[in-house]
Amino acid sequence: MNVTDYVARHTERMAENLAHFVATTPDDKLVWHPAVANQAPTRSVLEQISECVNVNRAFATLIRTGKLDTPPGEWPPIHFANGLDAQEQLVHSARELAEAIRSMSEADLHRAYHHPRGPILGENLILMGYRNMAYHAGQINFIQTLYGDTEFHVPPMWR
Repeated sequence: MNVTDYVARHTERMAENLAHFVATTPDDKLVWHPAVANQAPTRSVLEQISECVNVNRAFATLIRTGKLDTPPGEWPPIHFANGLDAQEQLVHSARELAEAIRSMSEADLHRAYHHPRGPILGENLILMGYRNMAYHAGQINFIQTLYGDTEFHVPPMWR
């Protein structure tokens, strides 16, 4: 297995893991915003999944075309029909990203890709979707503890 196959496989797995955390969140908590001091803004589980879907799709585009014209802050939010829709779109977006990662050559890992925030080397770009989803998995686990669910819902594929 080469590096792009390995990263692509784990990108898909991370989406499946993150989808599991969505599945273990009650429907009414998927849109819940934890209250914090000074009314600082927080994001719901579905808002975080929207970001992950957008990031996966954007990085797949960046890998395929070499550039990304729309800055991250301008990506439209995705409004899911329900938690299952969010899970399906997340997994699908990760598969799209994984397909793009698998198409990369050794030379692509060393090239710079144009991102609105600056150039990104291919060797870093291939991990960005994975890292983003892993970060949000922790965020969703934390939200679960905030509403009283202290069980860590271990995804079956982690064993």
